[in-house]
Amino acid sequence: MRIGIVNDLSLAVEALRRVIMMVDNLEIAWVAYDGKQAVEFAIKDRPDLILMDLIMPVMDGVQATAEIMKKSPCAILVVTASVGGKLIQSF
Repeated sequence: MRIGIVNDLSLAVEALRRVIMMVDNLEIAWVAYDGKQAVEFAIKDRPDLILMDLIMPVMDGVQATAEIMKKSPCAILVVTASVGGKLIQSF
């Protein structure tokens, strides 16, 4: 399974990369550091799954998810730090 990582924090990218590399049959397709870049990458090279952060510069994860689903649909899992001390479970 090919996975795209979208996160503006290099520490978070590295943590996700390490977890992915520990699992057989998983590989990183690409890494984007903002939502706009993620949309461009997903159109050029659609992965099987995208791990999407929500709060990023240029274009946030919500807008990027909407654009990707319009232009190059694939599975997207939101992986983000808590916002304002509240845990985001799912939506």
